[in-house]
Amino acid sequence: MTPRERVTAYVRQFRGRYGVGAALTVGYAVVFQAVPLAVRDVVAEISKPESAQSVTPAAFWLVGVSVVFAVLSFASRSVLFSAAREIEYRLRGELFAHLQRMPQSYFAGQRTGDLMSRAVNDVNNVRMFLGMGLLNIVQTPVLYVGAIAVMLHVDWQLTLWVLSPYPLFIGIARFFGRRMHQGTIDAQEQLGLLSSAVQENAAGVFVVRSNAMEDRERARFDQEARGLYRRMLYLSVINTGMMTTIQMLPTLAQIGVLAAGSYGVIGGRLSSADLWLFYLYTIQLTFPTFMVGWVINIVQRGMAGLARLGEILDVVPSIRDRADRLELDQIEGAVEIRDLGFAFPGRTARPALAGVSFRVEPGQTVGIVGQVGSGKSTLVAAIPRLLEIADGSVLIDGHDVNRVPLALLRSSCAVVPQDSFLFSTTIEENIRFGCPDRPRAHVREAARRAHVLDDIEEFPDGFETVVGERGITLSGGQRQRIALARALALDPAILILDDALSSVDAATEEGILKELRAARAGRTCFIVAHRLSAVRDADMILVLDEGRIAEQGTHAALVARGGLYARTHRQQQLEAELEESAA
Repeated sequence: MTPRERVTAYVRQFRGRYGVGAALTVGYAVVFQAVPLAVRDVVAEISKPESAQSVTPAAFWLVGVSVVFAVLSFASRSVLFSAAREIEYRLRGELFAHLQRMPQSYFAGQRTGDLMSRAVNDVNNVRMFLGMGLLNIVQTPVLYVGAIAVMLHVDWQLTLWVLSPYPLFIGIARFFGRRMHQGTIDAQEQLGLLSSAVQENAAGVFVVRSNAMEDRERARFDQEARGLYRRMLYLSVINTGMMTTIQMLPTLAQIGVLAAGSYGVIGGRLSSADLWLFYLYTIQLTFPTFMVGWVINIVQRGMAGLARLGEILDVVPSIRDRADRLELDQIEGAVEIRDLGFAFPGRTARPALAGVSFRVEPGQTVGIVGQVGSGKSTLVAAIPRLLEIADGSVLIDGHDVNRVPLALLRSSCAVVPQDSFLFSTTIEENIRFGCPDRPRAHVREAARRAHVLDDIEEFPDGFETVVGERGITLSGGQRQRIALARALALDPAILILDDALSSVDAATEEGILKELRAARAGRTCFIVAHRLSAVRDADMILVLDEGRIAEQGTHAALVARGGLYARTHRQQQLEAELEESAA
């Protein structure tokens, strides 16, 4: 969808408000013509001998016109600006909802700061365009046409003097408008880079400080800030040059009116009241002319913002509910993988998964182990359809996962990743994130099962403790266990632990696994782990190697086989014995 088509679509959504606003704006522009006429009447009456009584009606007429002019001005702006604010609200919500529907692969190629810049600055530019911009687009032609019609009726020769500088405006608008549009896009893109630098340093402040890279990051920020400074300075020069040039046009018109009009009054062709009329029109047209330059700026920023927002909104999510989706009430938890293959974009030479096949019955537990990069996380990410996979590759309860409604699928799966993300809110709100209506007792039970209840109760504020951005006030193990409690609180049909116990010690891991043996009863569990102790009780263990299943079986069977799993088991046993000896 082009920016023009998007503008048309938004205006159609609020055509009632925009219709009323346009009518009020036209009325305001019409009354605009009456103010100079009323002033002319007052001047004409003052010029008459013994005009004390005759001036009063003309003065009241001027006051009445001015009041109506002010009321229509306020009403037209209130209606149009409220519509623009409503569109801003909906557009921001539409953008946020669209980003939520985008797959993980989309965000891998995006900068967080740039997305934030589009959601804030570009949306604001669109609101200004659809508010103040459209207001002036409607009113300015009416103001000019009405003023020109009145002036032509009074004296066509002097009208030509008034209008003589304005043809220059067409060339000025084209010259500055093109540069303003491209300059705005460049500035917004640079603002995105600067926002990304700030966001990355705020999120990775520990890494920056621990590596003593403050000076380099300040230099990087200075480089991005200076780039934004240069682009914004260029825009300021263009905008100031346009405004100054356009502001000169009414001034030239005023000089022409005073010069030619004075000769007309001396020669008797014009009255002094008519000269006042022309002079007031040149003054009143100064602001609309000045606003035209500003409106060009607003329009160019708004259209550039719509183009940048369209780069996101026009991307069709590759993972979405399909037209042939199934109508299912619940998920039992049976999972079957059939010849699953997957390659990340740009890495087709070495697929993350190739020919993976196995079947899991409801209530069974599957352990997944392997070297770093063997495809463990990719495999479990395919189950809740977090990746784009081929039809028939993953089946849930015998149904193609691509046809299962996403809301049902995601609500039936709870995933605990290794890099546990916590929101900047209380511990309780983090645990009950997926089930906000559950009581405190349910939250406490989930925390107990995740072996984090004692830690929580040691905090001064307990469950009301605010964890800070991304859980920065907690240790890595506490974050993982709170994330695990959040998953357990959902009571899902399928529980996926993607190396979710990597940051806890062996004793805590053993306690959590003991709780999980009871908690996972009746639900399908996938446990990705590097420590084989986390999967030894699994009903089935998959050993991945370079995206393929190298070995498959129970813990005892794999140890007896003497393959890759057995070698890893012996190595970890030896490491544990060495640690015990050192202790």
